[in-house]
Amino acid sequence: MFTSEELLVIKDALRIADEEYIKLIEENKNSKTRLVAFNRKQKKLWLVQNKLKKILE
Repeated sequence: MFTSEELLVIKDALRIADEEYIKLIEENKNSKTRLVAFNRKQKKLWLVQNKLKKILE
């Protein structure tokens, strides 16, 4: 379905998104609702990263 090069590009994009969520979580530590929302999105991103890692192996 995807070539190994395309999967590596997707992996890099997910890494960049993860870094962005970490930054947003740090910026919104005072707002509990925003913090929870970003944390949930980051957890979903981690699930995708784990599945991609299994595909690459």
